[in-house]
Amino acid sequence: MKTAIIAGTSESVELIKAAQDSFDITAFAATDYGGEILNGLKCKISIGRLNRQDFYAALRGFSVVVDASHPFAQEVSENVKSACMELDIPYLRMGRERLFYDYSEISYVSSKEQAAELLNRSNGNILFTTGVNTLRFYSENVRDFSLRSYARILDTVDSRRIAENLRATLIYGFPPFSENDTFELIRKHNIETLVSKDSGKRGGIPEKLSAAKKSGIRVILISSPESGKVNTVGEIISLITEIKDGMQ
Repeated sequence: MKTAIIAGTSESVELIKAAQDSFDITAFAATDYGGEILNGLKCKISIGRLNRQDFYAALRGFSVVVDASHPFAQEVSENVKSACMELDIPYLRMGRERLFYDYSEISYVSSKEQAAELLNRSNGNILFTTGVNTLRFYSENVRDFSLRSYARILDTVDSRRIAENLRATLIYGFPPFSENDTFELIRKHNIETLVSKDSGKRGGIPEKLSAAKKSGIRVILISSPESGKVNTVGEIISLITEIKDGMQ
């Protein structure tokens, strides 16, 4: 059965590994890095950023679509869901489990705009671990951004292109990052505030928070927009199997 998986995350890799011998899988990744982490898996790989019309054309002919994209890739999910509705293709979402964190210095916000407001009311150096795509927003909306901002971002061609004109200290690397990796950055650059999206265990949040707690610094955590039931790999495979059996 032709199965499309919106990929680029660690859970998409886990899902494809478990399902590759049972289904005809095509994985869609927005970036080269998202495609590279799929190397060696038994699936076709399509790389490139797609809008709603692109997904409508690309998903035609599939029997089921599994959205395993990043929880903060809301536009991608909305475009995929819309295309699936128009094409009458079953849409399954593979989300991430929400965690609860025991650290009194976390300030929870619901958006990058709220994060910027808090940063503008504070002093000291900032470590952004929010990804490269929102850095330009912060550069335009955070006071003294070029003087006090440090950003850890993926060391990819796309990231370097997006960040090339940003006036901040850029720290390139590849995950996973350990607690000590983040602690050393905090110590080295005299960081007073760490900014992150709440992307859960797979996004390395526990390690970031442990490093922040060890350093005694403030964390601004952008809450995940995702809500509702989270499906495990086994549950997703069972749902795909049910759809396949229903077609026979």
